[in-house]
Order: sequence, then C-alpha cells, then structure tokens
Amino acid sequence: MIRINNAKTIGPAFVLLCTLLIGGVAAEQSSEIDAVKAANEAFYSAFSARDVAAMQKVWSSNADIQNIGPTNKSVTVGWDKMGKGFEGLFDTFPALNASMEPQIKIVGVVAWATGIEQVQRKDKAGVSSSARNLVTNIFQNQDGHWLMVHHHASPIPQ
Repeated sequence: MIRINNAKTIGPAFVLLCTLLIGGVAAEQSSEIDAVKAANEAFYSAFSARDVAAMQKVWSSNADIQNIGPTNKSVTVGWDKMGKGFEGLFDTFPALNASMEPQIKIVGVVAWATGIEQVQRKDKAGVSSSARNLVTNIFQNQDGHWLMVHHHASPIPQ
C-alpha cells in the first residue's frame, strides 16, 4: 500500500519535473539556435558590406578554419589566406549582396547552418550577375560565442 501511494505521489511529481526540464532544455536550445542564426547573419552582413575586418570577427581564430567558395578549386585554410581571398573578391565586386535562410542544427558546441545562398553582384565594369549556392556554415561555441570554423558554398547548376 505504501508503494502504491508513493507511486501515485511520485508519478505526477516526476512527470512535472521532466516537463520542466524538457521545457528548459527546449528554451535553452531555442536561445542557442537564435544565437547561431545571429552569427550566420553577421557573416552575411559583413560579406555584403565587403568588410574584411567584420568578417574576421565572425570567424574563429583557430588556425584550421576553412573556406570553400563556389569557385574555389581547393580548400582555403587559415585566416591569413581567407582574408586575402575575401579582399580579392571584394575588389572584383564593388557591389555584393548575399543572404541565406538557414536550417540550424546544434550538437554540443558545434552547430551547422545549411541552406541556399542568394548572391547578387556587380563587377567593376558594372555588369550585374547573380548566383544560388548550396551552403553549409559550421560554427563552434567558443567561450559563449558562436564563431564560424567552416564555410562551404557550391554553385547550383542552372
């Protein structure tokens, strides 16, 4: 009889505790998803502003960060090479705008944003063009900040 009474008392309390814990985890996960979305948006804002210094703030300072742009033939590793690559791209296109509606997934301290990147650009001669790329952006939570560690954009064939 005591076990039945305890089970009746503990059962609802356990369900309530689990509900509170799951709700707290869901709220925390939602908050982290918002933080990754903000980091992803910061990347596209800096890219569209053609601001190399702002781009560097979005990226991790780890030596092994990687970028694979839609026209790259190899992986660019490290900020020094990546920064020079962005400078060259920004010099080629005085007008540049890119955006992405990401799908976010977080596992521990790693998050990835996937989606289709829309790019509009104008070169020095004033010729406009656009592109759509399949993108994966990978972020790592470092000291409470989601920083990019990998960007890969592949062109979608027309």
